[in-house]
Amino acid sequence: MDWDWRWFVVPGSALCVLPLVLLLGLLVLRKNDPGARVAVGRWWAAVVAGAMLAGASKIAFYGWGVGVRAWDLTCFSGHTVLALSLWPVALALPVPPARRFLRNVATTAGIVFALLIGLSRIELRAHPVSEVIAGALLGGIVAAVGLHALRRQWLSPPRTAAVAVLVSATLLATWLGDARYPMLPSERWLATAAAHLSGRDEPVDRGHWRKGGTVISPGADAALPR
Repeated sequence: MDWDWRWFVVPGSALCVLPLVLLLGLLVLRKNDPGARVAVGRWWAAVVAGAMLAGASKIAFYGWGVGVRAWDLTCFSGHTVLALSLWPVALALPVPPARRFLRNVATTAGIVFALLIGLSRIELRAHPVSEVIAGALLGGIVAAVGLHALRRQWLSPPRTAAVAVLVSATLLATWLGDARYPMLPSERWLATAAAHLSGRDEPVDRGHWRKGGTVISPGADAALPR
């Protein structure tokens, strides 16, 4: 199947995922369910922890060259972590907990979609297989925490429809617009912060790191993972 793997970039980006995590959590909280606050808080905490670990792994590599050369592993794939943090939960929430089979089907669909986002990072050469696997393991933990915490929560059809329309409109506007999909320059920010923290003039470069080196000349930033 000949897909344009760039279609999977935005649904795994922080610019898309984090606002949706916030929105879905707020919609659950509006139910006035005493258990909703704890459930949403646990999910949000897991998402924040996963995102911070992914960011920390990138800073550790860019600043100090922390990684495993034998596995070509420098960091967690952020897209994979964020995708698994959101989509299994997002597709499960519209299904009432009593309809266990349908909820499991929806959860599985969310996992498959998130894994396709992870696969797109390999196909687009943004990450090697090892970093996507690492991201899937970390994101899977976040997803498990969120799904367990929210197992008794669900969104009413009107709220689900509103979220579906918002997400669909956002993705369609992106896919039908500029092919250079809008992205936060988070990778550049992390690389710059890492170089500053470690006292380097430039962040560690993947190509030189593979060969046993660490620092490159200014401007050679094409090999930054995302």
